[in-house]
Amino acid sequence: MIQNKTKKNIFFLMAFITFIMVAVYEYLTPVMSDDIFYGGVVSGAKNIFDLFGQEYDHYLHHSGRNVAHIILRFFLFSGNKVIFDIVAALVFTLESILIYLNVDAREKYDIRIYGAILCFLWFFDPAISNTVFWETGACNYLFTGTIVLGYVTLFRKHMKLESETTVGLMVKLAVLGLLAGWCNENTSGGVILVTVILLAYKWLQNNKSFKFLKPWMVVSLVANLIGFAFMIASPGNYSRAEGADEEHTGFMALMARFLKIVLNIKENYLVLTIMFVVLLIFVAYVAVDKRKFMEMTRTMRFFGFIALATAFALIAVPSSQIRTYYGAGLFLMIAVANGVAIFANTKLMSGSASDQEKGLAFVMQQTAVTSAVVVALLILMFSYIENGANLARIKREFNERDAYLQELADKGEIDVYAPKLRPQWDNRFTFAYQSDLDEDYHFWINQFYAEKYGFDTVSGVEREEWTEY
Repeated sequence: MIQNKTKKNIFFLMAFITFIMVAVYEYLTPVMSDDIFYGGVVSGAKNIFDLFGQEYDHYLHHSGRNVAHIILRFFLFSGNKVIFDIVAALVFTLESILIYLNVDAREKYDIRIYGAILCFLWFFDPAISNTVFWETGACNYLFTGTIVLGYVTLFRKHMKLESETTVGLMVKLAVLGLLAGWCNENTSGGVILVTVILLAYKWLQNNKSFKFLKPWMVVSLVANLIGFAFMIASPGNYSRAEGADEEHTGFMALMARFLKIVLNIKENYLVLTIMFVVLLIFVAYVAVDKRKFMEMTRTMRFFGFIALATAFALIAVPSSQIRTYYGAGLFLMIAVANGVAIFANTKLMSGSASDQEKGLAFVMQQTAVTSAVVVALLILMFSYIENGANLARIKREFNERDAYLQELADKGEIDVYAPKLRPQWDNRFTFAYQSDLDEDYHFWINQFYAEKYGFDTVSGVEREEWTEY
């Protein structure tokens, strides 16, 4: 068995390596898509106060996700993407640790559980190119997801401890609660649900009495609701909703949305869902009775339900991209990680010699868990190196194209052509191909480039047909 000091060192080494891995990928991710548009808008700001003015305009005319967008504006205003690259890597690492802290059956410095969580984040975020490795997307999902998990972790901790009210605790939960409620519509709804369910559970534990209720608990819920209300009340939300096209109306529209959510879960979260179900079945077999099963799986079932509710909250909107499931995915990862921890750290209770420590069943159980995590991490390393090389090639293409367009802008050209990306380097860690130039200069990204460099038109050319450089 690994000693605690060694486990501690390995744990922090894993966290540091995670930071480096994400920082490198962020650095290899070029400025693209909405980064270009918002960068142009932010360039008109003379100071921090102008950024808040821009964000207020965004609130009125676009959406109420102001927490995400003010973070983005600060990064763009700095004028140095490396700052974002480093902070995003820190936030990703913090997010992984927050997921770990919500695993109740973990051991001290449980490197296997942390390793499993890292694999979940890298392998089972189907839109990782949108949610992590893209500046605008990371601010909307990675950063807000971490804020949400920060609040959930802190609130759960103090609910367990039944902490007394202090000014410091109230301030922390008020600020985090407000921000968590103001992140994005479905995930922030999940945050409110977390708060309400935990309070309701405590109410039932206290014989349906509110004597347990403390000021910091009330402050937390009120802060959630205020943040959520500000976000939902944005006039920009309604203008966007009016512009959404939908084939069906009424009940049929809801059924169509429901089906789409089910299919998205099937296509993108099936492995995690299967793991969740299988681990529940495992606990059902090892638990001595129903009461023990319910006790062992309480946290697992809780986060599984929150994940499901967060995903199906998207039925309220006509259409949603897969990246909007990010918060639901995080909650599902927490649920599965709790199940893995139960499987890894629960000693079988049959009483036979093989179930005891060092017995055959025990050794097979521990070998299965450790081997699965180590193999997954090895696959991650191979995938990381291969796709990192492709990201470097894509960044080089972006840099060459940007330098070429700047050269044409300096010459005063008006209607220009530029090469598209080579298709063979596309991979799941880049959003570049979904936001590449099109042959049609009316295409939205072409217009972003035209505005950025001062051209009338920019048209894309297939790379094999390009001969200028």
